[in-house]
Amino acid sequence: MASQSQGIQQLLQAEKRAAEKVADARKRKARRLKQAKEEAQMEVEQYRREREQEFQSKQQAVSGGRVGMAYRGAS
Repeated sequence: MASQSQGIQQLLQAEKRAAEKVADARKRKARRLKQAKEEAQMEVEQYRREREQEFQSKQQAVSGGRVGMAYRGAS
């Protein structure tokens, strides 16, 4: 009877350790997902800034060319 009780205790301890490992794994996964989301957001913001800067440069080049044409046409 004592060995049966001891076996049950071992099983309960093993179950507890397994539950702790699962909980730790879930926490690590949540941290990785949060980090990945933050990194992706930073990449999106960087891309958006680059594209906005590119757009502004092209817009200035086009509007600068039009202003130059207007001056040439007036002379």
